[in-house]
Amino acid sequence: MLTRPWSLLRPLLLLTLLPTLAWSQGLRFTTLDIGQGDSAVLIAPGGCVALFDGGPTGSGPTIKAYLKSLGVTNIDMAFVSHMHADHMGGIDEVDVGTDAVSIDAVYDHGGTYNSSAYDAYASHFSGRRNTVYRGQSFSLCGEVTLTVVAANGNGVSSTDENTKSVTVKISYGAFDGLVGGDLTSTPDVESTLLSDVGELELYKVHHHGSRNSSGNPLLDVTNPTVSFISVGRDNTYGHPTAECLDRLTAHGSAIWQTEDPATNRVLGHIQLSSSTGDTFTVTQGTRSVSYASKGVGPDTRPPSVPGALVASATSSTEISLSWNRSTDDVGVTGYRVYRSTNGGAYALAGTSTTTGFADLGLTAGVTYGYQVTAVDAAGNESSPASASTRTPAPGITVTGPNGGESLAGGGARAITWTSQDISNVKLEYTLDNGGSWQVIASSVAASTGSYSWTVPNSSSTAARVRVTDAFGSASDMSDGTFTITAVATPARVILNEMLANEPGSDTDGEFVELVNVGSASIDISGWTISDATSVRHTFAAGTVLGAGKAIVVFGGATAIPSGTPNAVAASSGALSLNNSSDTVTVRNAAKTSIDSFSYTSSLASQDGVSMNRNPDASPTGGFVLHTSLSTRSASPGLRVNGSAF
Repeated sequence: MLTRPWSLLRPLLLLTLLPTLAWSQGLRFTTLDIGQGDSAVLIAPGGCVALFDGGPTGSGPTIKAYLKSLGVTNIDMAFVSHMHADHMGGIDEVDVGTDAVSIDAVYDHGGTYNSSAYDAYASHFSGRRNTVYRGQSFSLCGEVTLTVVAANGNGVSSTDENTKSVTVKISYGAFDGLVGGDLTSTPDVESTLLSDVGELELYKVHHHGSRNSSGNPLLDVTNPTVSFISVGRDNTYGHPTAECLDRLTAHGSAIWQTEDPATNRVLGHIQLSSSTGDTFTVTQGTRSVSYASKGVGPDTRPPSVPGALVASATSSTEISLSWNRSTDDVGVTGYRVYRSTNGGAYALAGTSTTTGFADLGLTAGVTYGYQVTAVDAAGNESSPASASTRTPAPGITVTGPNGGESLAGGGARAITWTSQDISNVKLEYTLDNGGSWQVIASSVAASTGSYSWTVPNSSSTAARVRVTDAFGSASDMSDGTFTITAVATPARVILNEMLANEPGSDTDGEFVELVNVGSASIDISGWTISDATSVRHTFAAGTVLGAGKAIVVFGGATAIPSGTPNAVAASSGALSLNNSSDTVTVRNAAKTSIDSFSYTSSLASQDGVSMNRNPDASPTGGFVLHTSLSTRSASPGLRVNGSAF
């Protein structure tokens, strides 16, 4: 439901320039003369504005001119009854061009429609379009209540777009009106409204007075005091039909038309105004008639405003509201809670019979505004109490190492963090102050707040760690750099990356990457690489693998990518790695196994995607698909992120 604090409804300058406007103290409803189509404007006390339909294409200037004459510069909400062009073709012209009047939100029955007018409407109001449902309630300035009594046919099955018309009941004190586009009595959707409507002061006649609308069942219940018909004098549909006019006359309703085909006259806008809702006046040109409302009841006093409204975010998806009880001369029956998102339109979020309300399913990091009103047994609604708060956004804070520490390479260190509304985190480290990052763990439960990290045995004075939401954007890293001192370790050669499923069909593209993870160089002359069948490569005499360096053996020389560091071709002429499963073994010159790994198709089934240690170059890390570590499919001779060893 849309309401706004009265102090913010219209600029002070506007109130100063237009102190005598009729709508500033009461309700005004105007059926605009836009020819054969429909458009009406409702202005509540305090200045909140609702637009009902926008007429056919070309109606925008007429609508804007009328609103400008009243000093209106913003429409709080617009209802589009259905998707026929004579009701919505001009609405996208209202908030553009000369004398544009902004529209906060539009409401319709949802779905799509095959027409250029619909396409223009849906595109223009993308992001502001909302689907209404039967029973939904809105408020204008806390003074006028709008209740949706029909949408999408109220369960009546029909492919006729007219039957889907959004129909809204207007309530202001003792005054009630009904606006429903082209709603039909054949098929009979009108009869589905009867329990929600009651007697009316104003009936905005359905479907321009066609024979298939304004049926007797509806009129028998509503007995409208006045009936407004929007119609073009030169229309070819025979609107308004004699059958409809006869039914309205038989029910004692005073008929007002924007134009009269019978006399070929343009009669103009039909304007209804009411200061309290007990009486109202209809004016058209020089003609003006006053009427008494039917619904004047003994209880017209609204309850007091709910006191001390407090909105508190209990999580990133829930806000709790509390307030002090309202008083009423008859008795408060309940409270209505209206919600606004980031300063947008207010809509009914729910009701409560107590002085509290829990608003669930919210979005993290969003400011929500709330207005709470009290309602008595007679339906009187109080002015709103207002409050707002912001749901906390998911957050992560690294607590260690957080800068200034000195760590020994190869040792264990706990990475610690705090988090809020995060399920899983990814852990990374950098040795060059963020120039490149290495994955430590791709997904760890955030609630643990700690992870035991084996510090890389690489000297650095610019190391940091980073903790990131594994499924979102929240992230934090060490506030400052810390130092890692490499500890001398003997040479150790491991299988680090293998590609069994070459790109395309050239098996020369298969490769095996070895990395020396120790801090001393090692001569690997005479060492061999075998698959499950036989030796596929023997390293040449004089081959030395430096500390922390890699060497790559490809199936054939023609497939070695240009610029690949320290790469050689298999001495046997092929690596012959199977895509289904195989075992790769590295042996030293004494034929002692140095490292071995058996893989299955889960790591070799993707064309051109290698299997890589995780973390990269970790002697204890398992093998995973390379694409799970970086956007690269493989990185022969390089780290997973493309940086040099």
